[in-house]
Amino acid sequence: MKIKRAFRRGLEGLAGFAVLTGSVAATAADVLPSCFGEAQPLVVSSQMPYALVTLAGRQGYFVLDFGATFSTVVPEAFFGPLKPRPLPGLTDTYADFNFFGSWGRVRLPAGGASGLSGSVPQAGIIGTDFLAAHIYTVDYPQGRLHRAGRGRFCSDEALREEGFAALSTRDYYAEGPDRLTCPRAGSPACPNVPAVPVRIGPVEAVAQLDTGYDDSAQPLSVNINVALFDALLKAGVRLQPRPEIALQLTTCQPGVTETVDAWQLPPGSALGLVGTSGRVVRREPGVTLFVKRTPPAARVCGGIGTWPQPAAQLGASFFVGGVLVVDPFSARVWFRESTPASSPLSERDRP
Repeated sequence: MKIKRAFRRGLEGLAGFAVLTGSVAATAADVLPSCFGEAQPLVVSSQMPYALVTLAGRQGYFVLDFGATFSTVVPEAFFGPLKPRPLPGLTDTYADFNFFGSWGRVRLPAGGASGLSGSVPQAGIIGTDFLAAHIYTVDYPQGRLHRAGRGRFCSDEALREEGFAALSTRDYYAEGPDRLTCPRAGSPACPNVPAVPVRIGPVEAVAQLDTGYDDSAQPLSVNINVALFDALLKAGVRLQPRPEIALQLTTCQPGVTETVDAWQLPPGSALGLVGTSGRVVRREPGVTLFVKRTPPAARVCGGIGTWPQPAAQLGASFFVGGVLVVDPFSARVWFRESTPASSPLSERDRP
């Protein structure tokens, strides 16, 4: 988590950008069917989705971060002069957390600074320790967040009729750790973060979906590990260096930094998201690759930089133009593009 946040702050030094959109007046054609579940307003700030929650009687905006495995709180970023306080004698346990209803007593460790890059104060992070308990639909264009329980969600047919395409998160995201194996991680550690198959040229990998990674300074940013970088070079993908946006990042280890060099995909090449059918269902040209070269002293921090097989992370700009469904029960995500940002598929992208 510290690496990811530092990466975002580094990019902001290159270009500043903030967007705030709230719940908008949607037409009947825009509103998702009732099978998507109950809904509440969604705020999008610096491409990241936020929900207004109540903690110990106080309100604040929490970012919905599918790239984070645990939730945190920043009490100072809540509205009003009175801030939420933990229970007497405790430092990180609060009496009541209300997000789509009450979760009762919860433990929320302290997070970092508030308002990291957005136009709303970031009072906390809702990670997959909470999100994996339900099916969440993030409707960015309409400013709505939906939640559904197991067995109470739309059928596959209904989703396809609405224009959604499915991608598998099998082995990488589920409602419980017993279904996680993370085969590309090469270690028993397996973060509960949705990861989907991707393809660049002939090279296949998995990419984590990181809704809390604001890449607005360099849209369509993709963090990749050394294994994926080496596989692309071996396959003859002619990556173009971008030394002007290379970064030196802090890590979770004090005094240890991580080199992140930047590369552009060549013209005519693209990153493809591979659907459950094995076909590319979305093609994104013009992505920028940031190679994470985790030093030995920081390998304890984990992350894709320590994985021995090709892996990546997708920035928030990949999702902000559409509607994202994350389903831990069927181990799938569904996505519908609402803007013409993605290019159509060519025959060479098809198996």
